[in-house]
Amino acid sequence: MTITFKRIFFTILSICILAISLFLHTSYFKPLTLGLFYERIFWESVLDDPEYLTSLGILNGFGINGYQTRLTDISIQKQKQDFEKAKKNLEILLSYDKKNLKDQDLLSYEILEWSLRLKVANERFLFHDYPANQLFGVQSQVPTFLATQHPLKSRQDVENFVMRLDAIPKKIDQLIEGIVFREKNKILPPDFILDRLISEVRGFIEVPPKENILYAAFEKKLRKIESIPARTQDEFLVQVEDSVRSKIYPAYSKLLNLFLEQKKKADSKAGVWKLPDGDSYYSHELKKHTTTELSPEEIHRIGLSEVFRIQNEMKTILKSLGKNQTIPTAMSELRKDPRFLFPDTVTGKQQALEEYKTILKESEQKTISLFLRMPESKVEVERIPVFKEKTAPGAYYDEPALDGSRPGIFYANLRDTKEIPKFGMKTLTYHEAIPGHHLQIAIMQELKGLPRFRNTITFTAYVEGWALYAERLAKDYEFFQDSYSDLGRLQAELFRAVRLVVDTGLHYKRWSREQAISYVMENTGMAPKDVTAEIERYIVYPGQACSYKLGMLKILELREKVRKYKKEKFDIREFHSVVLESGSLPLTILEKLVEDRLLSESK
Repeated sequence: MTITFKRIFFTILSICILAISLFLHTSYFKPLTLGLFYERIFWESVLDDPEYLTSLGILNGFGINGYQTRLTDISIQKQKQDFEKAKKNLEILLSYDKKNLKDQDLLSYEILEWSLRLKVANERFLFHDYPANQLFGVQSQVPTFLATQHPLKSRQDVENFVMRLDAIPKKIDQLIEGIVFREKNKILPPDFILDRLISEVRGFIEVPPKENILYAAFEKKLRKIESIPARTQDEFLVQVEDSVRSKIYPAYSKLLNLFLEQKKKADSKAGVWKLPDGDSYYSHELKKHTTTELSPEEIHRIGLSEVFRIQNEMKTILKSLGKNQTIPTAMSELRKDPRFLFPDTVTGKQQALEEYKTILKESEQKTISLFLRMPESKVEVERIPVFKEKTAPGAYYDEPALDGSRPGIFYANLRDTKEIPKFGMKTLTYHEAIPGHHLQIAIMQELKGLPRFRNTITFTAYVEGWALYAERLAKDYEFFQDSYSDLGRLQAELFRAVRLVVDTGLHYKRWSREQAISYVMENTGMAPKDVTAEIERYIVYPGQACSYKLGMLKILELREKVRKYKKEKFDIREFHSVVLESGSLPLTILEKLVEDRLLSESK
């Protein structure tokens, strides 16, 4: 018995030593296999980013939550370290022999190689962005993250929230450090963007602490935690109120003062061509977002061609409705037509939210027959937080937690119901939820048997291209039952085509903000508020707006190639399966995948 026990003991000990040795070797040296390297890549990226880790929710089931007390490091030093890590990881990846790789193993290698090469090529432009901006700036993302994604279900969660609040001043200091560093290198936002930031930060700090989103969201969730006595809840609320007043507001006041000083030095030039080596920076951003080698001039021409085509389709529908005005005039009239508007009241806004929910429920049923699988994760519709709705886009989507603890959220902007004509609501829902973003991203998260990074990596042209393709899919398979909704779809598509023209116009052809606004107004008939907000979005996010239409065009092109090749054997579900069930891909890799799987004689 003793000998047997000793053998068992030493066997277990040997296994533990081997496991620890393998872990240490994988962590600090070249991993023994590609699979272990992929695993290291994934965990490096998420463990280094506590906010993203919270969003993914992958450690919650293991009772590990120490990271929930911290915010993500955005210091200059950290960004430089991340770049060096990308260089090292590319070297390691290329040191593996890929000759014998095939199918998903080869695809994983190619996806990671493409991504790492792009990051390494970004060295010159590591600090060319505007980390504070009206669209997704750190100053608004931190409060939004804490209010919407930090879990608040237990006392530990509450204590973690309080600690994260106390970490906000440090993060704002890092943001300020980064802004000052960029300014010294002649990276300064236009004055009208700074006006937006000044207005936003003032609005954030001028309300009483108890009305701030951080306090209000915390209180609402805290009161639902039955395991915490009311008296203890009150004590936590006092802590949060004090943190907002004495720590967070002073930090944001420093940021406000910086924006006010920068405003004195800023100009009104909109495009990134004005930055050091700005033309090369824009070309890099286009490649990053479109995952193509298309030049700014080629993209501009595609945009003009698509604008012409879509406008002709709209004119045909308008004529059938007895409207012979120009598109901007006709669409402007329709946007003001009481038939298509909710009252701009609290009740009217709630009605709009309920309508989105109804459309989503219907689209889920209509979508089932077009796909071999549907996501397990659910999607819900919520209002964009009031504090950020003035500068937020018309809608956006937040992905589910990987552990299923949080559904996907389609956030709708209800700042003004005159901006929400009923004939455009279906298209927006299809884009953001099902069969758009939620369907694609949730399926990607739920893929089995792939390296973990494949469940989370995203390429803008694929992700946004799919969402825009979803709008067209709804048309092709009769989700729209009336001409007005189809007109809303075409106006949304026209808007994406116009983006190709305007984005390249601003950053390549040196258009002014006013020129860009004028072009969109003259060609779409969109509401002025929407146009201005969108143009200012392109200004702080160069190249990203081009990804939607180019991604959609590529997916449609591939679908029609497969349809012609397969003829009567074409199955839309099979096509969608190939496009979706390898996760997000650069368009060049997606095209090769579809050709190999569906356009090959051997298949």
